Amino acid sequence: MEKMTNAESESHRDLRRNGQGWPAGKVLVAGLAGLAVALFLNSSALLADAKRQPDGTGRSVALAVWRPIESVASSLGLTWPRVTVERLLGRSEVEQTITLLREKIEVIATSEKDDSVTSSVQEEQELRQVTGEELRRSLKPNWDADNPFQLWVTGDSMVRFFGDTLVSLAETSTMVQATSEPVLSSGLSRPDFFDWPARLAEIMTKHDPDAVVIILGGNDAQNIRAGDGQWLERFNEAWLAEYRRRIGTVMDLVTSDADRVLLWVGQPPMRQEGFDQRMQLLNNLYQAEAAERDRVQYVDLRGLFTNSSGNYSRYLPDNAGKLVDVRLTDGVHLSHWGGEWLSALLLRELRRSPNIDELWIR
Repeated sequence: MEKMTNAESESHRDLRRNGQGWPAGKVLVAGLAGLAVALFLNSSALLADAKRQPDGTGRSVALAVWRPIESVASSLGLTWPRVTVERLLGRSEVEQTITLLREKIEVIATSEKDDSVTSSVQEEQELRQVTGEELRRSLKPNWDADNPFQLWVTGDSMVRFFGDTLVSLAETSTMVQATSEPVLSSGLSRPDFFDWPARLAEIMTKHDPDAVVIILGGNDAQNIRAGDGQWLERFNEAWLAEYRRRIGTVMDLVTSDADRVLLWVGQPPMRQEGFDQRMQLLNNLYQAEAAERDRVQYVDLRGLFTNSSGNYSRYLPDNAGKLVDVRLTDGVHLSHWGGEWLSALLLRELRRSPNIDELWIR
């Protein structure tokens, strides 16, 4: 190989001096600066991820790192690009305001019977029958396109995979208005991350839905902190008692209106055996609490999403015998088709309630 001439060597040095080549030190500094900017821009998302972690050393360390970074980024206004992009993509948590103007006529027909008028037992029975029919008509909800039946579908990440489908299916009736509200990584075990009783109380007060569909539990098989600050080990007696209390609190809160329907949906079978067993245990608690309340209906999904042997299967036959991909590859969530199956089941269950079936008949 020929040696580089003095002219060529001088030309290469000139290129570096003219900025067409960067010293390694400057490249390193620029890279670190870019990394720092990226961390500040995404600090809010990284802090949210840290909050979702189970309680422990890892979560404490992550919060200690990201809280001050997020605080500085927010104060300097460095988080606005991410927030703006999220809003443009429709991912912002802007609450949709729906006002329910439900009118119910509560006129109870009465009859002042006089022995001189009622000439026979038959006439009295006919009078009671007419009075009872008038009473039923007077208590019938007055739903129409201007005063629609309100359905609220909410819960953990599972709602993302059937909520919008159920909303679309329900709104095939012009007398129904529905809302889907999934909250990822949420549950009853971590009110410090997301307070479900508080959120549901807000929904019941502001929107007064006629029916509510809830599914929770996918994130709840973990240790929980009791009201006195004591940590309760997963599934021990104290844990079970506290968790059942939280289930009951939510059920009672939603059904505080005697006319409201609550469908509590159990978790579907899971591919991983250990996780499936934990979800079955939680399902048993939901079912037991629902059984103690007249206005709560528990919806079991194991029959819908298991094969002929009663086991988890990603592919299941539809009514025509064709295999359908009803679960995602994670072995947890529902596919689009699984969401359609569940939505059809839930609408069928809703229609069992008094006066509701006619919403989809007219």
